[in-house]
Amino acid sequence: MIKELLSVLNDTTNSFEGQREEEKVVQIIRRHSFPVFVRLGFSFGACLVPLFVWIIFYSKLLSSGFMTLFLFISSIWYMIFWLLIFHSLTTWSLTVVIITDKRIIDNEQHGLFNREISELLMPMIQDVSTHTHGIVETMLKFGDIVVQTAASERQFVFKQIPNPEEVKNIIMRMVSTNHMGNQHADVHNTPK
Repeated sequence: MIKELLSVLNDTTNSFEGQREEEKVVQIIRRHSFPVFVRLGFSFGACLVPLFVWIIFYSKLLSSGFMTLFLFISSIWYMIFWLLIFHSLTTWSLTVVIITDKRIIDNEQHGLFNREISELLMPMIQDVSTHTHGIVETMLKFGDIVVQTAASERQFVFKQIPNPEEVKNIIMRMVSTNHMGNQHADVHNTPK
């Protein structure tokens, strides 16, 4: 039973909820981990503040009778940062881009109870571009991918994707495969 419960934590490249028949998963992509590690680093750094206050002002807190108040405020402080850490890890792990041979699904988790799922069919894609901003993104090889669709459709932006050039090439390969498949189907369906 425990093995079944923990199976939700494993990544799979074989299937996902809502997968259509005969649709093959090409790649599942999460955002790069660097931005979440920066947020976690700040959170862990802020968690040290009560410890430093304890070390520096221990005798004054004890003699003035504010030790109970200090411990209460510290516990609230740690609870807030525990929630921030949990929120950061949850939104990072639940935000994924799924590339299949038929479509792209962008599952973006904005908060604990706020999720946006967008779907883009491969034949609708007209252009794919990548953007890296700054030295950190360039050195760590992550950036944004912008997918332009048909005229009436909006742009899809996938943020902080690792190896954006590789992902762009995968998407373009799937688009060209879909266009070739559609042209091949049109030739066979032409009346004689």
